[in-house]
Amino acid sequence: MLPAYFGTLTHTVSPGDSLFNIAKKYNTTIENILKFNDIPNINMIRTGQQIIVPMSPPESILYTVRPGDSLYNIALRHGTFVDNLIRFNYLNPPYIIYPGQQLIVTASLK
Repeated sequence: MLPAYFGTLTHTVSPGDSLFNIAKKYNTTIENILKFNDIPNINMIRTGQQIIVPMSPPESILYTVRPGDSLYNIALRHGTFVDNLIRFNYLNPPYIIYPGQQLIVTASLK
């Protein structure tokens, strides 16, 4: 299991839940939920299923990557460090991001 930097919680899927609304409820991303769970298809969660949700740091926002963005310019624009973007989004080398991807952006944690 991945190390969760601010812990995890367990969400029990209710009727009508989707990964989108679960991620929104807990201020995280679908990508991060998928990294912590064995969910082969984001549209195939079932009522009663238990999903591990990695908690986001306080004062974090969700940012949608735009064409031309890089981890460096996102970090610079939001006053944080590239290392924070990598760590809280559980990114692996070569740290590729793509337009439309959601990232957790934190304040600078020292």
